[in-house]
Amino acid sequence: MTRTDFRAEVDMPRPTAAWWMSLVASASLWLTEHLPLWVVVVQIATHAVSYLTRENPPSFRTSPIWLNIFMLGITTVTIRSALDGTPATISLAYFTSLAQGLQLLDARPRKSEFVLVALSLFQVILASNLTDSVLFPPLLLVFHVAVTWTLLVHTLAIEAAEAGDPAPASRVITRDLRRPTILATTASLILAGILFVTLPRLKGNLMRGGSGANIALSGFSDRVSLGTVGQIRKNHSVVLRVQGTSKGAPLPPPEQAYWRGLAFDTFDGRDWSISTEERVAARRPIPGVGRFGIVLDPAGFETEAAPIAQRILREPVEAGVLFTPGAALRIEGPFQGLERDRNDGLYLPGRGDERIRYTIWSRSAERDAVRLRADVATPPLEPRPGGPRPALRYLALPELDARVAARAKELVADQTTDFERALALRDALRRDGRYTDAPPSLGNADTSPIEAFLLGELEGHCEYFASAMVVLARSAGLPARLVNGFAGGLPNEVGGFVEVSRADAHAWVEIHFAEAGWVRFDPTPPDLRLRTSYAPSLWLRMSQLGSAIELWWFQRVVDFDSADQIGALRGLWSHWRSDRDKGAPATDRPHETPNLENPFSGLDSVIVFAAVVVVAAVASWQRNARPEDVPSIPETYARALERLARAGVERAPSTAARDFAAQIGLRLSADGADAFERITADYLAERFGARPSRDLSAALRTLEDAVDRMGLRDEPNVVEHRLGSGETGEEPVGSRHRAHPAGRRDGLQNERHLG
Repeated sequence: MTRTDFRAEVDMPRPTAAWWMSLVASASLWLTEHLPLWVVVVQIATHAVSYLTRENPPSFRTSPIWLNIFMLGITTVTIRSALDGTPATISLAYFTSLAQGLQLLDARPRKSEFVLVALSLFQVILASNLTDSVLFPPLLLVFHVAVTWTLLVHTLAIEAAEAGDPAPASRVITRDLRRPTILATTASLILAGILFVTLPRLKGNLMRGGSGANIALSGFSDRVSLGTVGQIRKNHSVVLRVQGTSKGAPLPPPEQAYWRGLAFDTFDGRDWSISTEERVAARRPIPGVGRFGIVLDPAGFETEAAPIAQRILREPVEAGVLFTPGAALRIEGPFQGLERDRNDGLYLPGRGDERIRYTIWSRSAERDAVRLRADVATPPLEPRPGGPRPALRYLALPELDARVAARAKELVADQTTDFERALALRDALRRDGRYTDAPPSLGNADTSPIEAFLLGELEGHCEYFASAMVVLARSAGLPARLVNGFAGGLPNEVGGFVEVSRADAHAWVEIHFAEAGWVRFDPTPPDLRLRTSYAPSLWLRMSQLGSAIELWWFQRVVDFDSADQIGALRGLWSHWRSDRDKGAPATDRPHETPNLENPFSGLDSVIVFAAVVVVAAVASWQRNARPEDVPSIPETYARALERLARAGVERAPSTAARDFAAQIGLRLSADGADAFERITADYLAERFGARPSRDLSAALRTLEDAVDRMGLRDEPNVVEHRLGSGETGEEPVGSRHRAHPAGRRDGLQNERHLG
């Protein structure tokens, strides 16, 4: 039989660390916001009841009938959630959360904490796939310590129960136990960090395509109603974090900062949409793999002298829209399967519920007024059977009040070029309009919102200004479309990037010119739409620090994978080459930037990493070299074992201390047996932390005298405890039976006669 077959059951309350472990694991799932409120309430209730009644548990906590009824209810809830269409990951989260609470309520004797630890660990694993919050790492650290402590305490309790004296196990929480717990946890975290950096990783998201649209920013789909952007602007949640492509790279000021989302070409007076054609797909796939870079406009990328290059972290957005600071030329990121619609909008299908990190190169937004004045506004050419034809949809208008077209002609009457006509329309709206987040009041049911805006007081938010300019431009013969996205943002001085929130949602206009292509015009008064800049307060700096930490956490940990590791090596190689060939000109391709996703580029990072490894090694060596940290046997007990060994009797490793004392007691006189039993009890008391060793020199002398009178042979006689065999006539582990002194003497005499 194995040791497990005879492992004693621990009939004592769980250590407090078990509740900490379970509570932290549950909190990691609460952080994902995927558990319903009633599940969280049940978890809190089970934690509270099980902890408060741990010393005197009520009868239902030890009743198999009640515990099985609870388990049946948990299974029913899990199956019902799966049948209702809940993603499998969330159903598993329901099960592990409720089963963990049931395990805490189970107060029956147990042989291990495996089930509770396994359920808690599975909760943390699920949480790691359901959230990338910066609050998850500290919870993981606390969980790590709690698991280590729980397993150590339970192991010591098992050992005490096997030794037949479980009482000292309740007093094992000493400084000597806390120290190895912390050291073991620290060592495992250091090892995990080293493996994280050096070993390839495959990323997976259990929630991909499984969460609802409620976690994604709405309003960026192929159809938008007037007023959508106004609703988004009421929310200040961060949507984009924008960095320069190199340290110290300048970012545009808020009044010049735009991130384009989708463009719309069809307007019915109330709604904007992206037009489709029969036999033509609404979106077309773009070949290439994002990690190696996808060139979206080969001609433009080669000819653009100074493209805009930005690194963007995008939060979840409906339809998986990717935002660009201008006409996109090239993109890099951890994705493939990119798509583009007929108005140049970029999509990452199936990834709308995820954070996405990418680097984008775009055409410079600076305009040459002289060249534009010589240019002609004309619809772009699109491929058609029989040859390219102008896209007349950019001139189409719904049926509107005739006064709208008359006003357009009036505003551009004195202008001689198309560029000047576009500027006249923009400036008129900026000059005469008033920005407000409230939509214009409709005069009657037949009046469209855009008519109410243009023929009224010109009061509204950016969508109304942009829609009005598109309508006026098309009425004046200028091909135009509406674009939504974000503009402005606030600089994060702590992290050196720009935070773009939902409050920065914006709409503007693009007009197409024969030579320049699509040119941006913003008719909304900029001094009214931009968020007010103010001196950074302490609270603002704290929030910026949190946002910077969140960005660092996502880039350096959550989204760090094999491509980043390869990039790190490439960065180190480039740094070594630059040090070797100082002064040599760069040989990179035009517009190519260093690997910006590499968080470990440069010699400094290598030095820091090496220093961490050296410090960990030195600390481990010092720990092993400290004599006071090496577990030792009390001197009295060690001398007693040594004296018995010289007499020919040695304790086998498989023999418990109390069993060995009982066996020796059968071969010694009564005073010698009592002396060795006192020495053994003192050894066990110190081992389990009950009290320090006492002075037992008198007992040791008594034992030595008794051994001298034994007259045993000099050959070693190893006493081994054979569990259940009955060959030696010994009692089971943990027995405290003491033979009558006369019995000891009779046994000793019989042994001598037999010898």
